[in-house]
Amino acid sequence: MPQPASRTQQPKDARSTSTSKKPVDKFQDGPIHVSIWENQGPKGAFRTASLELRYKDSQEQWQTGHSYTASDLRHLETAACEARSRIENWRHARASVPAP
Repeated sequence: MPQPASRTQQPKDARSTSTSKKPVDKFQDGPIHVSIWENQGPKGAFRTASLELRYKDSQEQWQTGHSYTASDLRHLETAACEARSRIENWRHARASVPAP
């Protein structure tokens, strides 16, 4: 069965838009979903994390929330610590690689 045209056939500038950028890492802790992004700045690459509370509403549709119960806050804290650890490990590993 034929497959639709893939994104790889798009012009290079269409792929470089922020809407096509994907996280370099993703994980979740309970209802908290974390995406880690790599960006370029004047001093080189750096990573950031975005955290979202995901849940299904009464119609079983996925929603994103910004208010947290005590239980959600526990998951948020654990997820934030894990995100920080992953970003710091990447930074340390990158710093220990000798320059070419």
